[in-house]
Amino acid sequence: MLLLLACLFDAPSGEVRQSKPTGPHDTASDTDADTDTDADTDADTDTDLPVDDGELRGVWVDRWTFSDEADVREIMANSAAAGFNTVFFQVRGNADAYYQSSYEPWASRLSGTLGRDPGWDPLAVAVESGHEHGLEVHAYINAFPFWAGTTAPAESTPRHAYLAHPEWLVADGSGTPMALNSSYVWMNPANPEVQERLADVAADIGNRYGVDGIHLDLVRYPGAAYSHDAVSEALYDGSEWADWQRAQIVEAVAGVYAASPVPVTAAVWGIYTNDWGWSGVSQGREDYYQDPRAFASEGVIDANIPMVYWPVTATPGDRLDFATLIADHVAHANGRHVYAGITAEMDGGQADVLGCIDAARAQGARGVVIFDYQLLLDEGYLFDLAAGPFAEPKAPPRYDWR
Repeated sequence: MLLLLACLFDAPSGEVRQSKPTGPHDTASDTDADTDTDADTDADTDTDLPVDDGELRGVWVDRWTFSDEADVREIMANSAAAGFNTVFFQVRGNADAYYQSSYEPWASRLSGTLGRDPGWDPLAVAVESGHEHGLEVHAYINAFPFWAGTTAPAESTPRHAYLAHPEWLVADGSGTPMALNSSYVWMNPANPEVQERLADVAADIGNRYGVDGIHLDLVRYPGAAYSHDAVSEALYDGSEWADWQRAQIVEAVAGVYAASPVPVTAAVWGIYTNDWGWSGVSQGREDYYQDPRAFASEGVIDANIPMVYWPVTATPGDRLDFATLIADHVAHANGRHVYAGITAEMDGGQADVLGCIDAARAQGARGVVIFDYQLLLDEGYLFDLAAGPFAEPKAPPRYDWR
């Protein structure tokens, strides 16, 4: 249950944590399976490591993991020492910013006040420090969460989009906009202005900071009941509703891909469709209108990262078997990369994580990404990875099509 709560908020992909996290972003649970800166833009990240058989070894760092510059520098040093070659560093939670944004206000968590410059730039520090340690740094942004909590955002400069654009809210089947609650309220992915904002945010980061990639999380609808807002109803073309909804997510990702000067990846639901007849699971394609296979086949993503937050089962193919699910994603890679998303929050601890890394390699994934840095540190085996599965240094694989 802890994993589910963490994921439903911000563990790549779910969320809303108001304190330091103990588990993942937007993942499926086993019960519901669900400042102006140049930021070292010319940094040399060539590690002179072999790339012919490169492997992405990534770690997610969410926004609750750091509070000051020293935290960020320690995260980058420790991630490199643990054998990672890529850090997915969160800089957008709910239409706010952990960097100097041209569009959205500084996050209140940094200074206590929404829109107040905290006097330092987390993304600039992450890029500088990460590159010093030979790491790729990808800016990790939540795509469609609008705001979190039961109180609306305060006035700020720039004004938060929730206040400026209430028409961006998703609405349920009766046309009622989603109300503020203890977790996220969501923007409507089909709204052209929402899609434009997401692309603008990605381009702003990619063009002004020396990031190595843009990473999308929560790039989906909040659930199958949404969104029957006025804009969606006006734009709907009369085709099958679910197909139209899925196409809106693909279009939004395509906008980011066209605008971004750097590679684009996405954290996606661990189960695409339940082809095994498992009970009590959620499906990304059906329940959240997310179609990562289309992201890849339409050439609007460089890598999908399925959040398969369950262990390898003793009997292959049992319910929520990590190896089975990763094999399914790899079999439908459609010419793009698949990196296996792994959680450090499994009952078997380190043994389960190592088993998932082995299975991801055996099934042909081009890398792994672990949620998350803080969990690995708290569990006490962050640095064991450098002596185990990451003992032989590797560079991330290249995207030959770019």
